[in-house]
Amino acid sequence: MEIASDFAQTVLSSLADQPRSVFKGAGFTARIAIPDYDQHVSNHYKKDLTACRKALGFSHFGVIVEFDQPRVLKVHDDDQRLDENLRALIARFGPCLFRNVHLPEQERVSAQRNIFPNLRFHIDRGSTQVDQISMFWRDPRDPIQAAPRTSSTLLMANHAAYLQALEEGHGEHAFKMNYDFFADKNITGMIGKVLFELPWNAGHGVGEISLLDNRNALHASYYPHASNKGYPISVRYLV
Repeated sequence: MEIASDFAQTVLSSLADQPRSVFKGAGFTARIAIPDYDQHVSNHYKKDLTACRKALGFSHFGVIVEFDQPRVLKVHDDDQRLDENLRALIARFGPCLFRNVHLPEQERVSAQRNIFPNLRFHIDRGSTQVDQISMFWRDPRDPIQAAPRTSSTLLMANHAAYLQALEEGHGEHAFKMNYDFFADKNITGMIGKVLFELPWNAGHGVGEISLLDNRNALHASYYPHASNKGYPISVRYLV
């Protein structure tokens, strides 16, 4: 069954009013991935909260929506233009993860599957490209992707990445398209505070779709066990 995208309007308005609560909708639950993200970033990097809030563009970061039953989620049209209700959700809260969903039949095949070096934070699209939205997904019917993935994806807002670059001694510079961060550092304590994790670990045969805007967030592959990188995730770029 296809779910109408206007559920995203309900999620947006409900979480905007109660960002620290779990919202129970008709057949789904939704929550902010990292409430008070600006405060966490301010605390971690010891920066002024007001300045962080302004630079980040997000007080709360990321949304996770989980459906009770498998649903078809039409993310984009035939011109690969992002649905406007979903666009509004990621504009307000940044990256989104939808669980127990899959794309319509004609859109399930992926021409591109990516996997990257551990903790290389980057953006997929340059500033001159029009397709700035990255859609990652795990297809429940794919013989490889049906299984939970053994590696995850980490996301951080641009300004948090800039502060991390300064902390690691990269110096004052123009914002870069990629950074190698956290070498030999245990980042477990940063996940859920500065870093939003897409674990790709829902049960066997459970579809997952994520959306992020490359203009405001970077992402990286994360291999908690270096010898097991897992399978490449599907990706498509949307307008």
